[in-house]
Amino acid sequence: MNSETISKLAEKLYEDRNKIEDKSQKFDAQEVYDILDSLEVLRKPIKTYLDMTEDDYYQNESDHRLTLQNPKQSLSELHDRVQVNHVDGSLDAHEINFTYNHEDPYATGDYKVKTDLNLVSFAFTVIGAVYDNTIVADVRNSLSKDAVLSIGLAAHAIEAWQ
Repeated sequence: MNSETISKLAEKLYEDRNKIEDKSQKFDAQEVYDILDSLEVLRKPIKTYLDMTEDDYYQNESDHRLTLQNPKQSLSELHDRVQVNHVDGSLDAHEINFTYNHEDPYATGDYKVKTDLNLVSFAFTVIGAVYDNTIVADVRNSLSKDAVLSIGLAAHAIEAWQ
């Protein structure tokens, strides 16, 4: 995987967001999963987390940024998302600091696909820019596991919504 692949998908999703929202274009979750798996931030392929319970994930891998409230519920039903929204630090010194905020595509009760589309597109924009300017290990060591999971959960929700 290279930074161009990540950035191109971010651009494509941003450009196609209206078509995906009105369902005139199909969203390909597998493209997102492939990028997430190639980052190797999570221990397992992203799809294996969809059926995992919140408790299992919390106990074994979470970096505790997500709000997990239903221990027996599968992660695919989780509404909270951790969005990668900024990065700072020093690339030369290998000190990368991603910052995050919470998003909930179900905040109004109904699913808002736009929230998840923006989360995936924006996260890949930020990650792609960093990936292009530093070594892969710095990205892996700095990126939140819960944020990577959130990108996968967003992709899964978009696909299921279609």
